[in-house]
Amino acid sequence: MEQLQILVVQPPYYAGEKPDETVAEFLLKELWSAEEGSLVVLPEYSNACGLSDPEQILAAVPRAEAMLREASAAAKQRKLYVAINVLERRSGALKNSTYLIGPTGETAFVYDKQHLPPAEVKLGIQPGNETGKCRCVCDVDGIRFAFLTCYDVYYNEQIEFIADRKPDVILVPGYQRGERTDIIRAQAKLMAFRCNAYVARASVSMDSGERGGCSMIVSPEGQILQDIGKTVGVIRAKVDPKYKYLRSAGFGGGMVRNDEFIETGKCPDAFTE
Repeated sequence: MEQLQILVVQPPYYAGEKPDETVAEFLLKELWSAEEGSLVVLPEYSNACGLSDPEQILAAVPRAEAMLREASAAAKQRKLYVAINVLERRSGALKNSTYLIGPTGETAFVYDKQHLPPAEVKLGIQPGNETGKCRCVCDVDGIRFAFLTCYDVYYNEQIEFIADRKPDVILVPGYQRGERTDIIRAQAKLMAFRCNAYVARASVSMDSGERGGCSMIVSPEGQILQDIGKTVGVIRAKVDPKYKYLRSAGFGGGMVRNDEFIETGKCPDAFTE
């Protein structure tokens, strides 16, 4: 695959009556409108967005099944790759799950959020998968995808794990409603630069102020290609998923991959007690 169109959807953080239903409808409409062959990235909690009350959040869990069926149907009909995050019950456990659905409509991979903030722990969400080992990288149709969900982006342990596996595209369904926009942008840029990969981050608009929003697409050299800011809607960028940023191997040196330049200089034994 030489070119891949990445399409990131940012819905409103709707604070009115039944916000979860309103946002779910918005996301599915945009999904069905996506250009054929695109990679579509939706935000965290696609089935329960805009809710704060724990009982209401749990009441929205059953909608996950319907949204996953709809995402699968859209992917198959429009030949899409769809990254959709839902709060669901799977095998008896409450999980924060990101599904990557391929153009056949079949699920190619499921990533279970590893790092949980206190509110999700209190809600009863179970972190990671049943093996106790983080599974956050997969290969689909020649593209290596990696996954982080919202709170995961604060943890360098997972970013370094991903960097070691040399991804092409990092999918980041997010919420981060209380985080400053400058920090959100810095996190995405540094992640792309360190891993030498595209970052596709989908979140929700917080209307105004300097917090939240900022769904974006970032290149492997850390350049923000598209940033929707606080706007509601869709951003797009056509990329070569195999592109890697090359830099000099020190002043006057030859050109090397940025991630390999960093790996060459690692000295992990110096940082153990």
